[in-house]
Amino acid sequence: MISVKNLHISLAGKEILKGINFVLPFGENLVILGKSGSGKTVFIKSLLGMNPPDTGSIIIDGINIYNCGAEELFAIKKSFGMVFQHAALLDSFTVYQNVALPLYERGMKEEYLIMEKVMSALSLVGLEHTLDMYPAELSGGMKKRIGVARALVYDPDYLIFDEPVSGLDPITSEETLFYIGEIMKSNRATVITITHDVQTIEQLGQKFLFLSEGEQIYYGSYQNLLKSDNEVILQYFRQD
Repeated sequence: MISVKNLHISLAGKEILKGINFVLPFGENLVILGKSGSGKTVFIKSLLGMNPPDTGSIIIDGINIYNCGAEELFAIKKSFGMVFQHAALLDSFTVYQNVALPLYERGMKEEYLIMEKVMSALSLVGLEHTLDMYPAELSGGMKKRIGVARALVYDPDYLIFDEPVSGLDPITSEETLFYIGEIMKSNRATVITITHDVQTIEQLGQKFLFLSEGEQIYYGSYQNLLKSDNEVILQYFRQD
C-alpha cells in the first residue's frame, strides 16, 4: 500500500508538488495523468526516495521512506521496477543477458536460478523464443516487452511504466497493453503508469491521479474522472 500525505516538494527554490494526498490500497493499480510539466516525473522520483519533501510523507508498505534507516530505504527502492518509454536495452547483450542483468547486479550467482527467473519473466510477455536474439533483431514492440521482462525478473512489488504505448503503432500498442493487463491480472506487482494516451487509460488501473501545475486536482475512479467538471480535465480529454 502507498500512502501520500500532504506532500510538498521544491527543487531549486521552486515548489513543484503542492500538497499531494492519496492512498493506493493493496491490489489496485494507479494511472498518473497530466500535461508535461505537471509534476508527474518529480512525483515518481519522490516515490523512489530521490526527492526529499519540504513537508509531508510517503509511506510505502508501512515504512515512511523519508524517515527511516538506510537499509529500510534500500529495501523499498529494490521493491520498485521501472519500464522506460524507450526500452533502454544494451545492444551488445542478448535478450537473456539484458533480462538477467538486474539479477547479476543484485549478486545472484546460481545460473540455473537466473535462467528460471529469466524464462518466467519472458513467458509473461510471450517472448521465450527470443532468448539468444539481440535487440537489433527485435521489433519496437518486442523491445518494449523485453524491457517489461527485465523489470519483472527480480519480482518487484511495484512496477512503473513510463508512457508504455508512446510511439507504437496501433497493433503493437494493443499487444503491449495486453501484456500489461496480464501482469495486473496475475497480481505479480502493483502497476503504476504515467501516460498521455487517454484512449487506453481505462484498462491500466483502478485509481487515477491527475496533476496540474504540481497540484492534485483529481484522485479516484475512472468513472468519476469522466464525470469531473474541472476545466483542466475537460480540456485534457478534448485535446486527446
